[in-house]
Amino acid sequence: MIKSVLVPLDGSPFSEQALPWAACLSKVAGAHLELVRVHDPVPPWTIATEGAVAVTAEDPIIRDAEEQYLANCAARLEEGGFAGVTQQLLFGEVVEQIAAHAEDNAFGLVVLATHGRGALSRLWLGSVSDALVRRLTVPVLLIRPTEGTAVPPAEKFRKVVVALDGSTESESAIAPALALSDPERCELVLLRVVPPVPIAGEAGMGASLPFDDTLTSSLTEQAEAYLEEVAARLRSTAVKVAIRVVVEPGVAQAILHEATLANAELVALATHGARGLRRMVLGSVADKVLRGADRPVLLTRVLDRR
Repeated sequence: MIKSVLVPLDGSPFSEQALPWAACLSKVAGAHLELVRVHDPVPPWTIATEGAVAVTAEDPIIRDAEEQYLANCAARLEEGGFAGVTQQLLFGEVVEQIAAHAEDNAFGLVVLATHGRGALSRLWLGSVSDALVRRLTVPVLLIRPTEGTAVPPAEKFRKVVVALDGSTESESAIAPALALSDPERCELVLLRVVPPVPIAGEAGMGASLPFDDTLTSSLTEQAEAYLEEVAARLRSTAVKVAIRVVVEPGVAQAILHEATLANAELVALATHGARGLRRMVLGSVADKVLRGADRPVLLTRVLDRR
């Protein structure tokens, strides 16, 4: 159960497209909703329409404007029927401040747009979302902003694709996905992508090798048995669970394709938090899914046990 929802904003209309989703989900779940903006120290100069303009991180005019911006966003939500919205202005490095605030205050979900554009064309929300899913230990719902002013209506998700890789860690994406789904009518599609197994070749052979149909078929059967076992634990009168095994070499592309075929409203999967060479395969898959998705993506970070 999600008791509180945090929405990071950067002052742009793009970042604000996360608000309808967060407000709707928090209202249905009876969760507290808080808006946050980070007053990140800026360089001694930046480019504006009139040229180089001096600014300081402690400028009270800038700080007051940012606080007023959050208050205005909260007021708009309350006018729309979402009462009790709070706001908080933080100071410091964006990712660390958001992560520390989310974890110190035990927020159950962070909702943010994947790319935000401020008055100076800053694109920090793209990198922030990328860093937060590795830093946060709470689920992150990422919304891809749409061009223009029209914002799609937000509501509880009724059709969700959850990508699994056969591990217990990947199953950590299931509970948050169900928490954001319609409790009275939810269709969950458990998806497992099995890359075809190439036949081992000798050194010097071409990069393109034939596939081992027997071994690939065996892995497919194992995947189906695994998904059916997981599905059996989840099925109820309110939750309809289907399984889907796809044999494709590109895991992320297959997940995105299956989400489109299923007309899913949400794609959920786990991602590992390690960086550099220690990043696991599922981590890179999550990256590709996030960058290619045209619908909300729910990422749940799995702690690196190394």
